[in-house]
Amino acid sequence: MDKTIDFFTIITNKMNGVELVDEKEQYKLLLIVSFMRTHYVINELIMSSEIIEAATLMRKQLELLARLKEIDVGELEKLDKKVPQMKHVPWLKEYYGLWSQVAHNASFNSLDLLGYNMDDEAHKRFYVQPTYTDNTIETLNMNLGLFMMFGLVVVDFMKTVFSGYKADVEIQFLLSLNEYGRKTNIPYFKSLVDDA
Repeated sequence: MDKTIDFFTIITNKMNGVELVDEKEQYKLLLIVSFMRTHYVINELIMSSEIIEAATLMRKQLELLARLKEIDVGELEKLDKKVPQMKHVPWLKEYYGLWSQVAHNASFNSLDLLGYNMDDEAHKRFYVQPTYTDNTIETLNMNLGLFMMFGLVVVDFMKTVFSGYKADVEIQFLLSLNEYGRKTNIPYFKSLVDDA
């Protein structure tokens, strides 16, 4: 989690004081700032194992990523007051459906994210205080996936905003995060090793 915040520091320092005239670029910058602020909150929720709240905010993050992609292919006026379309991030569409069920309490099973102790298979015992479960790790896993996607979107944004911009530092950071993550048991990074 700390390393994701380190990445935000790198890009914030590079974008500090940038003046954007183009309306689309201004909108993208605001979305980038919103993503970073929400990421801080999600990290805190995961640390407290508040999984339902974290999943609800991750849904917002996914919509934000979709909107960042959507801006490039549409007119801003047509996007105003419209929900971002998930067709712009099709590989994450399944997560959007799951997180929407959680956000709207649309599925009985989504409430299992509260965490429970199953001493007797016929009776689930839920705890009022959050408890760490496999769902806590899975939520961290999914949030890391969102972060990595965001990192690549930010690099693309900076390429368009800064003439002569080279993404060496940012790409190297994301690659080093993958290397660091492979030493953990976090499923997101394990999947990278398995895919290689």
